[in-house]
Amino acid sequence: MKQDFTLEIHSDNNFSVINRIVNILNRRRVRIKRLLAHEAEDDFRRGTAVLLLVATEDMMEKVKNQVEKLIEVEQALYYTGSALYCELSAKHSAIENA
Repeated sequence: MKQDFTLEIHSDNNFSVINRIVNILNRRRVRIKRLLAHEAEDDFRRGTAVLLLVATEDMMEKVKNQVEKLIEVEQALYYTGSALYCELSAKHSAIENA
């Protein structure tokens, strides 16, 4: 059964990383509801992306593993539900505005 998942990705801040992540999601027919991406405040070479996705638990595990295979990606974490997306996006928005 499809439900909302929050995917948090920590990676290098390269221009092509988001494109590759979106391509992985498109190939697996995972719908993106929301996407927030920014560079780390202490190191412009690092970045974080937070995505709100609609998928199954099995599909999220496959997506997580495939995203972590990308050279630039350090870590990918997924959580059930959309509540954490709101918390993470608020946290990252506060960092950007500081």
